[in-house]
Amino acid sequence: MSSRKRPLPADPGADRALRILDEIRRTVRLETRPVALSEEYLRAVRQVECLPENQDGADKTWVERVVRESREHIAGARRIR
Repeated sequence: MSSRKRPLPADPGADRALRILDEIRRTVRLETRPVALSEEYLRAVRQVECLPENQDGADKTWVERVVRESREHIAGARRIR
């Protein structure tokens, strides 16, 4: 287990899962080397970045409206059993 103090979970199964995750974190090496991106992918990114709507100063007020409407929609959601 980690040397950090962690609150005890109410579920014994959760405690077992946390121990497994700690063991994985200690033993599994993550790849940290750079990822090679294809020229086709880089070209597609450049095309999207060059679109007028993606330029500095472009009107992006629609983003705030969509975020607000999405939050309102989700807030009104009710669980159906």
